[in-house]
Amino acid sequence: MSSQKNKENGFVSIGVPVYNGEEFLHDALKSIQDQTYKNWECHIVNNCSTDKTREIAEEYVKNDNRFILHNYEEHLPLVKNWNRIVNHISPEAEYLKIVQADDLIYPEYLEEMIKVMEKYPSVGMTSSYRIDGKEIKCDGLDPMKGSFYNGKALLLQHLKEEVDISGSITTLLFRTKFLPQVPGYPKIFVENDLHCDTLLSFHFMNIADVGFVFKVLSFTRWHENAYTSRFNVRYNTFYNSKENRLFTFKHLDPSLEKDYRWHRRRYAYMILEHKLKGFKESVKWHRDYTKRKFTFSEYFTAIITLNIITRQFGKILRRLGFKTNF
Repeated sequence: MSSQKNKENGFVSIGVPVYNGEEFLHDALKSIQDQTYKNWECHIVNNCSTDKTREIAEEYVKNDNRFILHNYEEHLPLVKNWNRIVNHISPEAEYLKIVQADDLIYPEYLEEMIKVMEKYPSVGMTSSYRIDGKEIKCDGLDPMKGSFYNGKALLLQHLKEEVDISGSITTLLFRTKFLPQVPGYPKIFVENDLHCDTLLSFHFMNIADVGFVFKVLSFTRWHENAYTSRFNVRYNTFYNSKENRLFTFKHLDPSLEKDYRWHRRRYAYMILEHKLKGFKESVKWHRDYTKRKFTFSEYFTAIITLNIITRQFGKILRRLGFKTNF
């Protein structure tokens, strides 16, 4: 099968970064090929795979000229390979879509997402419900309020953890004209942040307005070989990424400074717990990747306010109607 590309209107550049993805790559590529919206190209960015990834990708390239394969001989860490995608975005592309090689998008994904983007020109990023393993996520918005949201207002809600529609990178669709405004462009992903897709979504909320489709349009697969399963959960890297996000955007609202200091305290306490439990690799990772080192005062305050006795006392006070942070 060979399909024609129309780069004049609503053209989408899709990137699929992959390393040794033979188990699920076919599903990901087939989900792209089955889109009801046809005006796209797909760049498969092969990060020096040693399994059958290349052969699977070549079959799609052979049968559909919208697929382009880029075989790299130098293996890079996961996030650095993601940044390669920007090098392959067509100059004519109005939209950027990234699909992780072990995820998939449902047939109406592009059609439904682009419908919102075309209706609201100020929207730079659109999200939707997604299936995350066995759960439906990104469900915090009110459908009665429509599909358009002020970006900065939604960003503040995210930073306050009142809502989360950032999903995974497979969940999101971006308007390419806003990419140059992302800090670090053309490297749109921060390479020392393992939750850089969330950070990218926060930058887009800060730059432009946001759209949302109240339908399940993507699937994030959880499996034992997934990077998040093997590393992020074990090391609690989420603490590090949240610290980075709060530091980056705390200037947007005075209340975020307090949230930032409180998270620093919780983060410091988590590291102390890992030290006591002998999680040496985790402690080393956080020591290496924490940009703003913890002070003695922060560690001391964390111990005083977050130990088990203080926390139980805090629960009692809250039940009595007192406000407390511990």
